[in-house]
Amino acid sequence: MNESPLYHNIKKELAVLKRTINIYCIIEKEQPIGISKLSEKLGIPEHKVRYSLRMLEKENMIEPSPVGATLTENHPEFKNELKDLLKSISKLSNSLYEDLCD
Repeated sequence: MNESPLYHNIKKELAVLKRTINIYCIIEKEQPIGISKLSEKLGIPEHKVRYSLRMLEKENMIEPSPVGATLTENHPEFKNELKDLLKSISKLSNSLYEDLCD
């Protein structure tokens, strides 16, 4: 089956979200940590790590330092908001599935 543009876009965005959450979790455990080490740990190119780090920085979850990314004091609040958002997305996804299959 060919991948539809809609499916491709959703899958792509979820992959970015998953990668960004994985990077956040590594930073949480091993901060400070640099781009090269994150790239090595996850087996992904540095440009993808940079993109996810920029996303986390825009959300004020991390901040750069000379020795690598570190968490900000705001990260626990945002982490809780992200958990709530993911629960909401899951419920929406399940609802859409049910609507489609009725």
